[in-house]
Amino acid sequence: MYIDSHVHFWKPARGDYGWLKPENALLCQDYMPERLLPALRTFGVEGLIAVQAAPTAEEAAFLLELSQSWPVISGVSGGLDPFAERFQEQLAQLRSNPRFIGVRINGSAFRSDLPAADRSKLRAALDSLRQAGLTLDLLVRQEELYGVASYLEEVPALKAIVNHLGCPAVRTRQTEPWRSGMERLARLPETAVKLSGMITMAGGPHSELLRPYVEQLVRLFGCDRLLFGSDWPVALQAGGYGDVVELFEELLPDELSQEEKGEIRAGNARRFYRIEP
Repeated sequence: MYIDSHVHFWKPARGDYGWLKPENALLCQDYMPERLLPALRTFGVEGLIAVQAAPTAEEAAFLLELSQSWPVISGVSGGLDPFAERFQEQLAQLRSNPRFIGVRINGSAFRSDLPAADRSKLRAALDSLRQAGLTLDLLVRQEELYGVASYLEEVPALKAIVNHLGCPAVRTRQTEPWRSGMERLARLPETAVKLSGMITMAGGPHSELLRPYVEQLVRLFGCDRLLFGSDWPVALQAGGYGDVVELFEELLPDELSQEEKGEIRAGNARRFYRIEP
């Protein structure tokens, strides 16, 4: 049984997906829950987290509307701008819905050269998430990991989840600066990592490229701070939902117990996103 901690739903006609270009015909089309439901049933996925694909409060509201019709959506991690004047107002509006469970922020927001006023805004935004009991999702490039850790160290009680293994250079088999960043983040007990986006990063179900990174994450974070995520439908560029699940299972170290694997498949997502059974 799985909780899929990283799924996107979108309608390009909504107009706020700046990265979604018409020339990418595979992705630039409607991806709604009904397209994924058969795969969820096949692989025993009992819940999922709908994660932002647009950095707007409007898209977060759109995902929350979907969650009312599709109970398989256990929670929504929306995209808000921590520097926006309306951040606190938008956060208050969204968190009035119990299925709003987190905010996703790009690693570029955590620059070391931020002006003092922006650093103050970012710290206030992170502390607001902590006080609200919400989870921070982080879309971070490997060169941003170390800097992100410096901000999270100021709010160590904030639950934070690094998306997509922290985006290591899988295809070129590089380990730095990814390893140094992950080692620093692993010292924060409330920070976890999603085993998501893997099939796309590797250009297909190439477990030999991914295994060194997954094994390193197991050593650093243990089995209680890793989560399964499909990154559907982005993952369709490299394989189907079944390919994603099979790759994930193949990469779980053999020495893990079934209980430990179960935590990575579902238990940790429930805990980090505070999902009721």
